[in-house]
Amino acid sequence: MSETPDSERPRDEGQDARAERAPYPGWSTQQPPTSGWTAPGQQPPSTGWTAPGQQPPSTGSIPPGQQPSAGQGWGPPSGPPPTQSPGQPPGGWGSGAGWGWQVPTVKPGVIPLRPLGVGEILDGAVTTIRRNPGPMLGLSAIVAVIVQLAGLAAAWAMFRNIETLEALPETATLDDVVSATAGIFGSAGIIMVVNWIATVILTGILTVVVSRAVLGHHLTVAEAWDRARRRLPKLLLLTVVYALICLTPLIATMALIALLVAAGADGAAGVVVLATLGAIAGAIWLYVRYSLATPAFMLESTPARTQQPGAEPRPIGIGLALRRSAQLVRRSWWRVFGILILVWLVAVIVTQVVGVLFSIPFLFVGDPFDPAAATTFGMLALSALGGIVSTTITAPFLAAAVALLYVDRRIRSEALDIELARAAGVTIPGRTDQPPPAG
Repeated sequence: MSETPDSERPRDEGQDARAERAPYPGWSTQQPPTSGWTAPGQQPPSTGWTAPGQQPPSTGSIPPGQQPSAGQGWGPPSGPPPTQSPGQPPGGWGSGAGWGWQVPTVKPGVIPLRPLGVGEILDGAVTTIRRNPGPMLGLSAIVAVIVQLAGLAAAWAMFRNIETLEALPETATLDDVVSATAGIFGSAGIIMVVNWIATVILTGILTVVVSRAVLGHHLTVAEAWDRARRRLPKLLLLTVVYALICLTPLIATMALIALLVAAGADGAAGVVVLATLGAIAGAIWLYVRYSLATPAFMLESTPARTQQPGAEPRPIGIGLALRRSAQLVRRSWWRVFGILILVWLVAVIVTQVVGVLFSIPFLFVGDPFDPAAATTFGMLALSALGGIVSTTITAPFLAAAVALLYVDRRIRSEALDIELARAAGVTIPGRTDQPPPAG
């Protein structure tokens, strides 16, 4: 291959000028006086300063349709965009010091279609509740009433059994003690089971409502129930498996402690403390790792077994939902952990505030220092009313926040924003070039 002589090679117009310029165009070792920016086509104010080795910038107008060059007015820089940082939203120019543009926010529903900040997740949860009060607040109130009424009856029976147990004489038989004790644990068990079933069903339905709110759609209670009801039985089983996984370190630690006590090992106290701390840390780690299994199970599907037209996709299995959560949380465990802590903290604060408000009448009609007064039917009913209000507020907030955290993780790791844009019929500049068909 022949080489072109230097004298015949085309030269860059600005090659000699760039050799004398500072490392970056427009930069100098001296700070220029402060001046405002000028829109393209307008006369900029004279500052009396030019970079060493450069000519004063032209003050003429820029022809229509032509982009201003670097250093003139404002606009996107010429050439390829700079390399994006890992945390930067894909598409568009990165935000530099005084230049560049960012992708306009595309928000067909309650969140923008880009990686979300912590505040946007919380705001999206509140916005979902505000825009869908029927399924979010109405359904939560119905479930809360059922749970609290069942809990009120069980709590009343439990406290009566406690009074019976305390009133047993010393000559009471073993059958009397077992009967009263069984009533206490049975009532407590009923409260836990009813609360668990209601919470799981409510979370599954509200997750579907949030998924449609992201696209700007609104579901009624009947529509949300119709979309979620087929997955709810397996969702109950998923929560059981999830709970057992999280409790595995604690169960193993309790078994270890029982073995040490039975063997009478010396110095077992230190081992017990370390094992307990490790079990708590392991349980927390597992809880966060599989915390997105519920939205993954409710929102993801696998292709239908048959290729017939109109065949509905099948829900993913329990094992796949757990693996999907582990994949999404991987490399972002601390962020997910922090957001979950913040969300639960908000819910606890709301619950405590509502509880205090509904306990104020107790200060005027009863003795706050008498434990027996707190177990009267009136006080239990007042506490149940406060539980209804707090559950109606916190249950949809928790479900919406976790669902939006799941959406954020999929946008960051799997570019879900493109699929959401197609489903919503919108265009994301720099991500989708042409408007996708609606639906």
